Amino acid sequence: MSIIGSLLSLPSEALFFTAWVITSLARPVSMVCLALLLMNPFATMRKVQLLMTTAQYLLMCNDKKWTAPPEDPASFFESRTSDDTNIEKKTIIFVRHGESTWNDTFNKGDRSTMSFVLNFIPNLIWSVFVEIYLFVGGYENESWFYDSPLSQKGLSQASGVRNFLKQPLEFSTPREQELIRIMLGEEKVAKFQEEESSTSTTSSSPSSQLVSSNLRRAISTMVIGFQDRLEEKMPDDSILILPQLQEISRNPDALSITPPKGKVLDSWSDRHLVHDILTNQCDTSLHTGNKEVTSNGLIRMEEFCSVAFEKIDKQHIIVAGHSLWFRSFFRTFLPHKVDHVSKKKKIGERWMRGIYIRTH
Repeated sequence: MSIIGSLLSLPSEALFFTAWVITSLARPVSMVCLALLLMNPFATMRKVQLLMTTAQYLLMCNDKKWTAPPEDPASFFESRTSDDTNIEKKTIIFVRHGESTWNDTFNKGDRSTMSFVLNFIPNLIWSVFVEIYLFVGGYENESWFYDSPLSQKGLSQASGVRNFLKQPLEFSTPREQELIRIMLGEEKVAKFQEEESSTSTTSSSPSSQLVSSNLRRAISTMVIGFQDRLEEKMPDDSILILPQLQEISRNPDALSITPPKGKVLDSWSDRHLVHDILTNQCDTSLHTGNKEVTSNGLIRMEEFCSVAFEKIDKQHIIVAGHSLWFRSFFRTFLPHKVDHVSKKKKIGERWMRGIYIRTH
């Protein structure tokens, strides 16, 4: 009986010991944290600002709420032929970002349900600990949750895009070869050459334009995945940062930390891989900053289409972005009767999907 009684008392003793340790350390730890915060007031104010912005969007943002356009996109093509000269065409290739630190904490991903459930609390505690460390350490533009960067798995997935683009073309189908050449920026894209407009680029510049959402995980995915192309430094080859591609969500990971028309900020998780390209080959001339709290996904999708035709001269556009944005785009602009998987399921991490869009 004494052994059983001792075993039964273990949980209460462990709870008492844990409470005693926390109580004993609370005051000195709080004093140290306060001292660190006071040593860097600018970083403290910046973190408080990000926290207030997060609260504002969680409470007031209606990013996913809009009235779908009543017109069926199929009606656009009813009275037009494929050789209609009034129709301008663009080839768009969507590339979803790799796993972010937010995804790692809150999304199941490819983990088993049991593994995700058992590890959720430990992972959440770790992520909060990292966030507190970044806060008291004076890292004003670093966060696990806000504009979340790529996780270690996400970095590996972005490298997978790079490896895919390195594969010999003879092992790909003709259609895949054409799309890979577009992504590599090669000038000779035979199948689409006849569709090039009079504003086509010269032979020395890439045949496609790289664009990215203004969220760091998307930018980093493009930098790492298209690193070999960017390192060739072809004339006018850069990543155009567009706020119109910002993810459709009120969560803090969908809020941009990069200032309007300013330098793209790297993160602690991938600085060693992306810093030089972010500094020298990212174009933020069209970046107006974080999305407005009154904005929504439909507004930004329609603005992106306008930018694609009015601000980007190249025929082919490679987009690094986000799963909810991409799925919403397909649901909005594919004909209503088209039953396509892209309307139902989100594009997986670092997956790619192509589409033609037209205007007149």
